[in-house]
Amino acid sequence: MKIIFAESHNLDRPDPLGSHHYIRLFREAGNDCLWLGPAISPMHIGKPDHLNRHRYRVWREGGRLVDGIHWMVPLTLLFYYNKPFMRSLYAGRNQYRFCLPSLAGQLKKIGFSQVDLLWCAGPAALSLLDIIPHRMSCYRLADRLDQFAMIPPSVGIIQQELIEKVDFVLATSLALQEWAEESGGREVYYMPNGVSDAFFTAGRQMPDDFPADGRPVALYLGTLDNRFDLETLDVAVRQMMDVHFVLIGPLTCEGLREKISALQEKENFSWLGSKEYSQAPDYLQHSSIGLIPFHNNKLTDAVNPIKYYEYLACGLPVVAPSLRELQSMNGPLQAYRAGDGGDFCRAIREALAENEKLGADVKKKRIDFAAGHTWRARFKSIMELLGKKGLDNYSL
Repeated sequence: MKIIFAESHNLDRPDPLGSHHYIRLFREAGNDCLWLGPAISPMHIGKPDHLNRHRYRVWREGGRLVDGIHWMVPLTLLFYYNKPFMRSLYAGRNQYRFCLPSLAGQLKKIGFSQVDLLWCAGPAALSLLDIIPHRMSCYRLADRLDQFAMIPPSVGIIQQELIEKVDFVLATSLALQEWAEESGGREVYYMPNGVSDAFFTAGRQMPDDFPADGRPVALYLGTLDNRFDLETLDVAVRQMMDVHFVLIGPLTCEGLREKISALQEKENFSWLGSKEYSQAPDYLQHSSIGLIPFHNNKLTDAVNPIKYYEYLACGLPVVAPSLRELQSMNGPLQAYRAGDGGDFCRAIREALAENEKLGADVKKKRIDFAAGHTWRARFKSIMELLGKKGLDNYSL
């Protein structure tokens, strides 16, 4: 099959998301794949940050081949962004109609003028449904983007229009599945996130910057954004001096920076910044607990956390609020009341006691649960779905 993934993240980002795993599995299965996006605009040219310089170079090159996957970054004169004139519905609906050179011409040059499957992972892909001839289209719905800060207010409408227009939707959570069905999705399938095989590999070396003060380590792996409940974590850091709390991941919510800086003065707290994805299992396998200290709201209600599976694959107990999605999976979980610092401390104590009391037996149960939720298992389900739709061996 020929497949285009219409995306809003770089193909080579260090911390891969669901679509990154899926496109590599599609390629591994012998399909011809193109990663399209994220788009840039004239306002990005000359910006000093690494991310925009990198995307600009890919555009100048006319595309790039990464591990057998084509990557194209279009330049558009109508960029959908949360700024005046750019946040409009018109921009969201038509971003890819104003590309230089024309998108259709660029796709024709590399043999993707028409495709078997158009895989949409961001709302700006809406206009691609009209631009790119395709046998079938899907929307992998992984977030309620209208609940994020710094996103155009019109994004919820664009998401709903995309849901209505594609042939089918892959929703990563039950809340998203319901929202897609209420938004007019013709066929909506529940397809949660998964875990990479790398997290099951035991015997990894302890990283040099891993805390080695004798305390058990309670670790959070992921982005520090407006989902993260730093107030609840702060209570635990101050009350549980016998536990070392570690955060790994980029800070994208500036409102958290001052509080994190204050916590760094505590001897039992470390923020190690971003790490390469390949290093993540090294930190997890030397930790005692995996944390998901999220707020409980519409945004997190729709989240199926990848880190939940990654923690379990490394044999860790997971301490998280009673989020709907986590409760629905009936997997290993030490739940606490969201926003309740005292209950958060109680759940951490119980997780540590479970480790000490049950040892290898409970660790194996966690790993076995995660083994049923790998990206490969999800990919197999998707291929079975495509097969039923006549796309498994179909090629234009």
